[in-house]
Amino acid sequence: QRDARAHTMAPLLATLALIAALSLAAGVNADDECDESMTGFYDNEMKSQAWQDIAHGNVKAVLESIGGDSCYAKMRAADGRGPLFWSHEFYNQKIIDALVSAGADIKAKDKGGKTPVQMPRAPPMTFEAPPEEEDATDYEPDDDEEDEEPSSRKADHSEM
Repeated sequence: QRDARAHTMAPLLATLALIAALSLAAGVNADDECDESMTGFYDNEMKSQAWQDIAHGNVKAVLESIGGDSCYAKMRAADGRGPLFWSHEFYNQKIIDALVSAGADIKAKDKGGKTPVQMPRAPPMTFEAPPEEEDATDYEPDDDEEDEEPSSRKADHSEM
């Protein structure tokens, strides 16, 4: 049982060590004041990219983002949700642990009053794009298949 616990703790410790190393390398202090562009309840490209990374389970991108800016863990989108909410929604424990270690507020509330742990689980994301309307059309079989070749192109097998 001790080996099993040690085996599950190793990835967590490695993740925390990576966050600490990236934060030190970037000169980021977890107590830094975060800019309104990160914590304000509105959407922007950075927040959209964060949602994409978390929804698709891109742990590496999230860890690099946290290492580059500790305020990443505290950002909030227009609905009041942010990375910790999304990581609970798409349930990724590695990302949850990394965000909490970087200072994400586990008691934060979105505009509807939900906390991150109250987020309903989303279905897993896929990388398959939905079919476009044209592609989804069920075409009738091609009726040209029954047409005969022009006589000039037919091979004359009678001489063989």
